[in-house]
Amino acid sequence: MISGFPAPFGYVHTSTIPKTNKTLTLTSSKIFHANSTFSRWCNELFPVYFSSGSHILDLDGAGVDAFGIVNCGCHFIAYVTTSECRKYWVPRRAKTKMSFPGMLDNTVGGSLRSAEKPLDCIVREAEEEAGLPVQYTRAHIKACGTLSYQMSQTVDGKLGCQHHVQYVYEMEMRPDMIPIPLDSEADEFKRMTDEFKLMAPDEVIAALRNGEFKLNDAMTWMAFLIRHRHVNADNEPSLLEICARLHLKHDLLLCKAYFLNKIV
Repeated sequence: MISGFPAPFGYVHTSTIPKTNKTLTLTSSKIFHANSTFSRWCNELFPVYFSSGSHILDLDGAGVDAFGIVNCGCHFIAYVTTSECRKYWVPRRAKTKMSFPGMLDNTVGGSLRSAEKPLDCIVREAEEEAGLPVQYTRAHIKACGTLSYQMSQTVDGKLGCQHHVQYVYEMEMRPDMIPIPLDSEADEFKRMTDEFKLMAPDEVIAALRNGEFKLNDAMTWMAFLIRHRHVNADNEPSLLEICARLHLKHDLLLCKAYFLNKIV
Protein backbone atom coordinates (compact mmCIF):
# COMPACT_ATOMS: atom_id res chain seq x y z
CA MET A 1 0.00 0.00 0.00
CA ILE A 2 1.33 3.44 -0.95
CA SER A 3 0.66 6.50 1.19
CA GLY A 4 -2.02 8.65 -0.44
CA PHE A 5 -3.64 5.80 -2.40
CA PRO A 6 -6.63 4.14 -0.69
CA ALA A 7 -6.40 0.80 -2.52
CA PRO A 8 -3.56 -1.71 -2.83
CA PHE A 9 -1.79 -2.11 -6.19
CA GLY A 10 -2.20 -5.59 -7.59
CA TYR A 11 -2.29 -8.86 -5.75
CA VAL A 12 0.50 -10.73 -4.00
CA HIS A 13 -0.04 -14.43 -3.52
CA THR A 14 0.98 -15.72 -0.11
CA SER A 15 3.31 -18.31 -1.68
CA THR A 16 5.58 -15.52 -2.98
CA ILE A 17 6.23 -14.07 0.48
CA PRO A 18 9.45 -15.41 2.06
CA LYS A 19 8.64 -17.59 5.05
CA THR A 20 11.73 -16.39 6.87
CA ASN A 21 10.68 -12.73 6.83
CA LYS A 22 7.10 -11.99 7.83
CA THR A 23 7.65 -8.34 8.78
CA LEU A 24 6.00 -5.97 6.30
CA THR A 25 6.86 -2.28 5.98
CA LEU A 26 3.80 -0.02 5.62
CA THR A 27 5.65 3.25 5.12
CA SER A 28 8.91 5.07 5.70
CA SER A 29 7.56 8.62 5.45
CA LYS A 30 7.14 10.76 8.55
CA ILE A 31 4.27 12.56 6.79
CA PHE A 32 2.36 9.27 6.98
CA HIS A 33 1.75 9.75 10.72
CA ALA A 34 -0.22 12.96 10.31
CA ASN A 35 -2.68 11.53 7.76
CA SER A 36 -3.02 7.94 8.83
CA THR A 37 -4.89 5.71 11.24
CA PHE A 38 -1.43 4.71 12.47
CA SER A 39 -0.73 7.75 14.66
CA ARG A 40 2.60 6.47 15.95
CA TRP A 41 5.07 3.62 15.57
CA CYS A 42 5.74 1.45 18.61
CA ASN A 43 8.95 -0.10 17.27
CA GLU A 44 7.81 -3.35 18.90
CA LEU A 45 6.56 -6.33 16.93
CA PHE A 46 3.48 -8.24 18.00
CA PRO A 47 2.37 -11.64 16.69
CA VAL A 48 -0.73 -12.29 14.59
CA TYR A 49 -2.20 -15.80 14.77
CA PHE A 50 -4.80 -17.91 13.03
CA SER A 51 -7.68 -19.12 15.20
CA SER A 52 -5.84 -22.47 15.21
CA GLY A 53 -2.91 -20.81 16.99
CA SER A 54 -0.42 -20.92 14.11
CA HIS A 55 1.71 -17.82 13.61
CA ILE A 56 0.97 -15.70 10.52
CA LEU A 57 3.19 -12.65 10.80
CA ASP A 58 4.53 -9.96 13.11
CA LEU A 59 3.00 -6.48 13.11
CA ASP A 60 4.20 -3.21 14.62
CA GLY A 61 2.07 -2.30 17.64
CA ALA A 62 0.73 0.76 15.80
CA GLY A 63 -1.49 -1.49 13.71
CA VAL A 64 -2.89 -3.72 16.44
CA ASP A 65 -6.03 -1.67 17.15
CA ALA A 66 -6.58 -0.66 13.52
CA PHE A 67 -6.72 -4.27 12.33
CA GLY A 68 -8.72 -5.52 15.33
CA ILE A 69 -5.97 -7.84 16.54
CA VAL A 70 -6.05 -9.21 20.06
CA ASN A 71 -3.39 -7.47 22.16
CA CYS A 72 -1.75 -9.72 24.75
CA GLY A 73 -0.02 -8.19 27.75
CA CYS A 74 1.44 -9.06 31.13
CA HIS A 75 0.59 -7.15 34.31
CA PHE A 76 1.47 -7.57 37.94
CA ILE A 77 0.72 -5.94 41.27
CA ALA A 78 3.34 -5.82 44.02
CA TYR A 79 2.52 -5.44 47.70
CA VAL A 80 4.11 -5.36 51.14
CA THR A 81 2.69 -6.46 54.47
CA THR A 82 2.74 -3.75 57.13
CA SER A 83 1.59 -3.65 60.75
CA GLU A 84 -1.60 -1.93 59.59
CA CYS A 85 -2.56 -3.93 56.51
CA ARG A 86 -1.30 -5.12 53.16
CA LYS A 87 -0.38 -2.15 50.95
CA TYR A 88 0.24 -1.91 47.25
CA TRP A 89 2.83 -0.20 45.10
CA VAL A 90 0.94 2.09 42.73
CA PRO A 91 2.91 4.15 40.17
CA ARG A 92 1.71 7.28 38.43
CA ARG A 93 2.33 7.40 34.69
CA ALA A 94 4.73 10.03 33.39
CA LYS A 95 3.03 13.25 32.31
CA THR A 96 4.94 13.03 29.02
CA LYS A 97 3.31 9.72 28.04
CA MET A 98 1.25 9.86 24.85
CA SER A 99 -1.49 7.66 26.29
CA PHE A 100 -3.18 8.33 29.63
CA PRO A 101 -0.51 10.69 31.03
CA GLY A 102 -0.46 11.24 34.78
CA MET A 103 -2.90 8.42 35.56
CA LEU A 104 -2.41 5.63 38.09
CA ASP A 105 -1.15 2.27 36.85
CA ASN A 106 -0.33 -1.30 37.80
CA THR A 107 2.97 -1.83 39.56
CA VAL A 108 4.38 -3.22 36.31
CA GLY A 109 2.84 -3.99 32.95
CA GLY A 110 3.63 -4.27 29.27
CA SER A 111 2.69 -5.89 25.97
CA LEU A 112 3.77 -9.42 25.13
CA ARG A 113 6.21 -9.26 22.23
CA SER A 114 6.45 -11.73 19.40
CA ALA A 115 8.04 -15.06 20.42
CA GLU A 116 8.21 -13.93 24.07
CA LYS A 117 6.90 -16.05 26.94
CA PRO A 118 4.63 -14.32 29.51
CA LEU A 119 6.98 -14.93 32.44
CA ASP A 120 9.96 -13.58 30.51
CA CYS A 121 7.89 -10.54 29.56
CA ILE A 122 6.85 -9.63 33.10
CA VAL A 123 10.37 -10.20 34.48
CA ARG A 124 11.79 -7.92 31.77
CA GLU A 125 9.17 -5.25 32.42
CA ALA A 126 9.74 -5.43 36.18
CA GLU A 127 13.42 -4.69 35.70
CA GLU A 128 12.82 -1.92 33.13
CA GLU A 129 9.91 -0.15 34.81
CA ALA A 130 10.61 -0.69 38.50
CA GLY A 131 14.27 -1.69 38.81
CA LEU A 132 13.35 -5.04 40.40
CA PRO A 133 16.14 -7.66 40.33
CA VAL A 134 15.52 -10.41 37.80
CA GLN A 135 16.46 -13.20 40.22
CA TYR A 136 14.12 -11.91 42.95
CA THR A 137 11.20 -11.51 40.57
CA ARG A 138 11.59 -15.00 39.10
CA ALA A 139 11.79 -16.52 42.58
CA HIS A 140 8.80 -14.73 44.15
CA ILE A 141 6.30 -13.79 41.43
CA LYS A 142 3.05 -15.78 41.30
CA ALA A 143 0.94 -16.41 38.21
CA CYS A 144 -2.77 -15.68 38.75
CA GLY A 145 -4.34 -16.70 35.46
CA THR A 146 -5.62 -14.49 32.65
CA LEU A 147 -8.12 -11.73 31.93
CA SER A 148 -9.86 -11.26 28.60
CA TYR A 149 -11.99 -8.22 27.85
CA GLN A 150 -13.03 -5.67 25.24
CA MET A 151 -12.56 -1.91 25.61
CA SER A 152 -14.48 0.86 23.85
CA GLN A 153 -11.47 3.19 23.56
CA THR A 154 -8.21 2.98 21.65
CA VAL A 155 -4.77 3.29 23.23
CA ASP A 156 -4.91 7.03 22.47
CA GLY A 157 -8.18 7.44 24.36
CA LYS A 158 -10.28 7.78 21.20
CA LEU A 159 -13.59 6.05 20.52
CA GLY A 160 -12.83 2.61 19.16
CA CYS A 161 -12.38 -1.03 20.08
CA GLN A 162 -9.56 -2.94 21.74
CA HIS A 163 -9.43 -6.67 22.39
CA HIS A 164 -7.15 -7.44 25.32
CA VAL A 165 -5.79 -10.57 26.96
CA GLN A 166 -3.73 -10.15 30.12
CA TYR A 167 -1.48 -12.63 31.87
CA VAL A 168 -1.84 -11.57 35.50
CA TYR A 169 0.79 -11.86 38.24
CA GLU A 170 1.30 -10.66 41.80
CA MET A 171 4.29 -10.57 44.12
CA GLU A 172 5.02 -9.77 47.75
CA MET A 173 8.08 -7.56 48.20
CA ARG A 174 10.29 -7.06 51.20
CA PRO A 175 9.47 -3.87 53.18
CA ASP A 176 12.94 -2.50 52.42
CA MET A 177 12.51 -2.86 48.64
CA ILE A 178 11.48 0.33 46.83
CA PRO A 179 10.56 0.29 43.12
CA ILE A 180 12.62 2.75 41.11
CA PRO A 181 11.31 3.70 37.65
CA LEU A 182 14.13 3.36 35.11
CA ASP A 183 12.46 3.97 31.74
CA SER A 184 10.33 7.11 32.40
CA GLU A 185 7.11 5.08 32.35
CA ALA A 186 6.23 6.39 35.82
CA ASP A 187 6.85 9.68 37.56
CA GLU A 188 6.73 8.15 41.01
CA PHE A 189 5.75 5.15 43.06
CA LYS A 190 3.52 6.13 45.96
CA ARG A 191 4.80 5.26 49.41
CA MET A 192 4.13 6.51 52.94
CA THR A 193 7.15 8.79 53.19
CA ASP A 194 7.78 12.30 51.94
CA GLU A 195 8.95 10.94 48.58
CA PHE A 196 6.87 7.79 48.04
CA LYS A 197 3.63 6.31 49.25
CA LEU A 198 2.08 2.84 49.44
CA MET A 199 -1.68 2.67 48.90
CA ALA A 200 -4.03 0.75 51.19
CA PRO A 201 -6.94 -1.23 49.71
CA ASP A 202 -9.52 1.47 50.51
CA GLU A 203 -7.33 4.07 48.78
CA VAL A 204 -7.08 1.91 45.67
CA ILE A 205 -10.85 1.35 45.61
CA ALA A 206 -11.50 5.08 46.00
CA ALA A 207 -9.09 5.86 43.14
CA LEU A 208 -10.83 3.28 40.94
CA ARG A 209 -14.24 4.83 41.64
CA ASN A 210 -12.82 8.28 40.82
CA GLY A 211 -11.50 7.10 37.45
CA GLU A 212 -7.86 7.78 38.35
CA PHE A 213 -6.50 4.54 36.86
CA LYS A 214 -5.55 3.87 33.24
CA LEU A 215 -8.51 1.98 31.79
CA ASN A 216 -7.04 -1.45 31.11
CA ASP A 217 -5.07 -1.36 34.36
CA ALA A 218 -8.31 -0.79 36.24
CA MET A 219 -9.33 -4.24 34.97
CA THR A 220 -6.26 -5.79 36.57
CA TRP A 221 -6.94 -4.03 39.86
CA MET A 222 -10.59 -5.07 39.88
CA ALA A 223 -9.64 -8.72 39.33
CA PHE A 224 -7.01 -8.44 42.08
CA LEU A 225 -9.48 -6.94 44.56
CA ILE A 226 -12.01 -9.68 43.79
CA ARG A 227 -9.35 -12.39 44.11
CA HIS A 228 -8.36 -11.09 47.55
CA ARG A 229 -11.98 -10.65 48.71
CA HIS A 230 -11.89 -6.85 49.01
CA VAL A 231 -14.71 -6.82 46.45
CA ASN A 232 -17.39 -9.49 46.86
CA ALA A 233 -21.09 -10.19 46.41
CA ASP A 234 -21.90 -8.50 49.72
CA ASN A 235 -20.42 -5.10 48.83
CA GLU A 236 -20.72 -5.10 45.02
CA PRO A 237 -24.16 -5.87 43.52
CA SER A 238 -22.71 -6.09 39.99
CA LEU A 239 -20.10 -8.72 40.86
CA LEU A 240 -21.40 -11.35 38.41
CA GLU A 241 -21.46 -8.86 35.53
CA ILE A 242 -17.96 -7.61 36.36
CA CYS A 243 -16.53 -11.14 36.48
CA ALA A 244 -18.22 -12.05 33.19
CA ARG A 245 -16.78 -8.98 31.45
CA LEU A 246 -13.31 -9.72 32.77
CA HIS A 247 -13.33 -13.15 31.10
CA LEU A 248 -14.81 -12.67 27.63
CA LYS A 249 -14.09 -15.03 24.76
CA HIS A 250 -12.74 -13.19 21.72
CA ASP A 251 -14.47 -14.81 18.75
CA LEU A 252 -12.22 -13.23 16.12
CA LEU A 253 -11.26 -14.85 12.82
CA LEU A 254 -8.50 -13.61 10.51
CA CYS A 255 -8.44 -14.49 6.81
CA LYS A 256 -4.81 -14.79 5.76
CA ALA A 257 -5.14 -14.01 2.05
CA TYR A 258 -7.48 -11.05 2.61
CA PHE A 259 -5.28 -9.56 5.32
CA LEU A 260 -2.08 -9.79 3.30
CA ASN A 261 -3.77 -8.45 0.18
CA LYS A 262 -4.91 -5.37 2.08
CA ILE A 263 -1.57 -4.39 3.60
CA VAL A 264 0.96 -5.31 0.90
